[in-house]
Amino acid sequence: MPLLHMNGVETHYHLQGRGRTVVFLHPPCMGSRVFTYMRNDLARDHRVLTFDFRGHGRSASSGEKLTIPVLAEDIRLLMDELDLHQAYLVSYSLASMVALEAMLAYPDRIRGAALLSGMAEVSDRRSRLEAMAKKIAAAFMAKELIALTGSWKHADNAEAFYRLRTETMAGDPEKWKEYLAACLDYRATDRLSRIEKPALLLFGENDHKYAPYARQLRQALRRASIAWIPRADDRLPIHSADASSQFIRGWIAALEEGPRAAARIKTDGFRYESYGLGYDPDDLARDDQDSTFKDYR
Repeated sequence: MPLLHMNGVETHYHLQGRGRTVVFLHPPCMGSRVFTYMRNDLARDHRVLTFDFRGHGRSASSGEKLTIPVLAEDIRLLMDELDLHQAYLVSYSLASMVALEAMLAYPDRIRGAALLSGMAEVSDRRSRLEAMAKKIAAAFMAKELIALTGSWKHADNAEAFYRLRTETMAGDPEKWKEYLAACLDYRATDRLSRIEKPALLLFGENDHKYAPYARQLRQALRRASIAWIPRADDRLPIHSADASSQFIRGWIAALEEGPRAAARIKTDGFRYESYGLGYDPDDLARDDQDSTFKDYR
């Protein structure tokens, strides 16, 4: 188990593969194991870094309060320690706030970010209530309840459930509470126009919980592309891992090598729209008038 002493905290990380660096960021109350399928897939042609935030998974806790800027700084510090000059970020759910903050704070280090079921703030009633419920449960040290429900939601088989639950149970509920509180308080929408690096917004076609945030992010970000994954809900890292990885692979290829390189990567079935980027996986010459946004209110 690779551990690195960073900023006074023993941080668990996993680095594998060669190529452009991709760093995965997990949401509160779980660890980096949620990205196992995507990590193994993208590591075939990328250098992939997964790690557990403080008090999550196999990383130690800390006395410093968790905030979104602190977590963004931890990304930079870990990249420094591992001699990774630049990286693409891949975030899931609430961790997208950390990705956006890192893009704002360290634009010279972050080449772009793929936000899976992401948001710049928690503004809808359902998501706020869910986050507040987890925060209250964490305050009462209800580790087993949080670990059970989160693992049950995300696992696609018995082994995945066991591994996710075990990893979650190793964490510190106090840090879960702080991470959740930081997400509930965070607001980045009015600053998104400052981000010059590209962003990929990935959402499931059946995700009516987070899909409304796609419009907010697309309107605020200067260089955003959106893909809707068929028959998928918000649980993209496990239940739609292959599709998510393939689209991220194509997106990075388009940015680094040009649209024709990305066109060789198969992404059948995606519905896609691009703003400020030249990658269309189905037809590079297609006009963007077939907007997928019309399907969502």
